[in-house]
Amino acid sequence: MKSLKFFAVTLMLWPYLGIALLYLPGETGQYFIFFLYLLLTIAVYGMNIANACRWKGEVERLAFWNMLIKLVHIPFHLLLFLLGLIFILAMVVPALLFVSPILVMIFSVISWLLVLTSSVYGIMAIVRGRKMGALSTKAAILLGILHLLFVMDLIASIIVFVRMRRNRKRSS
Repeated sequence: MKSLKFFAVTLMLWPYLGIALLYLPGETGQYFIFFLYLLLTIAVYGMNIANACRWKGEVERLAFWNMLIKLVHIPFHLLLFLLGLIFILAMVVPALLFVSPILVMIFSVISWLLVLTSSVYGIMAIVRGRKMGALSTKAAILLGILHLLFVMDLIASIIVFVRMRRNRKRSS
């Protein structure tokens, strides 16, 4: 339980740490810190994927942490969306005509990778929920696909959590 909680909380806070690093004073170490943050991002995402895949505890816990991670990431995704919108609207400035689409694409990739990484918790809960009979095959496939789509992943994570919770109460 402790490893699931530790890695899930790390994934929850990781994007916000990246924002906080933008406000570090001084210029000498910023590039090094940014590069280190990118390398650690790969490690954090990989550890969370491995953690979700190896979790042997309750399926409801897995679904809960999936839902919680996605809820905590809402402000981050909204911030990236608003920044992208500002850059798109700023394309009337000739200097931003070429830079804005590149930045919007980078924001989209960052957001999508975060969605995919957090969705591993939900997909593993769906797979295990299907094995124990809490979800039909149709529902499992639909919820699995929804976990790969932006915004729909949040709705799917709530549905999975509610179904797993209902199944646990029914079996008790």
